[in-house]
Amino acid sequence: MTKKTTGPRGGVASSETAREINRDILLHTIHLHQPVSRADLARLTGLQPSTVSVITGQLIEEGWVLPGTLGRLPRGRRPVFVTLNDKHVTLAIDLRPEHANLAVVDINGRILSRETLAFSGQSESKADTKKAIQNIARAARSLRTAAGDRIFQGVGVSVSGRVDQRTHRLLFSPNVPWTQIDLHAELQKVLESPVEMENAANACLLAERWFGNFVDTQNMVAVSVSEGIGTGLMVDGRLVRGRDDMAGEFGHMPLEEPGPICGCGNVGCWETFASNRAGLRYYQELVPESTLTTFQELLSLAKGGDVRALRSIDKMTTYLARGITMIAAGLAPEVIIIVGDCTALWPRICPVLESRLIAKSFTPRTPRVVAAMDGDAARLRGAAALVLHKVLFRQNRFEQPKGQVTARPPDRLAAAAV
Repeated sequence: MTKKTTGPRGGVASSETAREINRDILLHTIHLHQPVSRADLARLTGLQPSTVSVITGQLIEEGWVLPGTLGRLPRGRRPVFVTLNDKHVTLAIDLRPEHANLAVVDINGRILSRETLAFSGQSESKADTKKAIQNIARAARSLRTAAGDRIFQGVGVSVSGRVDQRTHRLLFSPNVPWTQIDLHAELQKVLESPVEMENAANACLLAERWFGNFVDTQNMVAVSVSEGIGTGLMVDGRLVRGRDDMAGEFGHMPLEEPGPICGCGNVGCWETFASNRAGLRYYQELVPESTLTTFQELLSLAKGGDVRALRSIDKMTTYLARGITMIAAGLAPEVIIIVGDCTALWPRICPVLESRLIAKSFTPRTPRVVAAMDGDAARLRGAAALVLHKVLFRQNRFEQPKGQVTARPPDRLAAAAV
């Protein structure tokens, strides 16, 4: 007869489910505290030492965990520290209008190798789009070959657009050509691997939650600043998706009318004033003879002290601040994470954003404003996190509430393993 366990909420689970929940808890705790001993795992999780020992042994047999160095104690047997096995990697792809970034990312979020592939983002031809995907596949195969004996767990893709999590179809992507085809199906076919695909801003949010410094933060917003502007929203520990997975398109809220025409067909959208393209436009208005074509070129000028480049980025930042002020008023986040190339000028940008939030706040507490770790690498790490979290954990998802890993009743322990 199968033993049943009943949680405080009245839900009934099999003993196998309980073991899988405990497995997830231990994996998550190892991820947070590695290298860590079995004794510390028992203390941190509240699980019995015998349970920790059995499950840790299973994880070592499965190849997810490695026994590491011996610790030192004043007396008694020296503990063995365990870590996640960083031979497990994923291929991460970040799709942009005119290029794709590809990387091999290990289970701890380290980018082991990286490549950028340029292509024309202006063509709406289905044939050209498929050609771009074939080129991405060739670059992906090259990265996988160079990775040697690493164990690939799948492909994670971040894309500037909203993805239907049920059908995997790209629903809305005004700045990129990927809606011409079934992007998910095409990538799975050419890469011959399972593919997890997510909106870039959501991916950035997950990267910060999984690999970054905000594992316990319940309310935060990621603002991805690139060719357009996208936002990922986490409220009360859950990723906000909304109807048809379309929540988060703050880049297309009207900021000023009349205004520039947006790729979505409206005028005066936030992203037409605060995106990388807007920064380039401001510079070209100041320097009509300019031959700049990329935001990276504008950044290089700004870093070199070019006054007009700095003025252009300052104007872009002012509009960025206006938008995040509205988001802060509506969602009350604890943290707002800015992702993008513009964070290379963070000492100049951050004070503008913070001062606007303080000036417009109607409460004594304003959200922290931080730059994503390593700029746009957050999009690649987020794409990797989609895959690694799915293959590592059997019972939990990113969107579940997250708390400190301590001794709790079974249902709250499950929530802790996000």
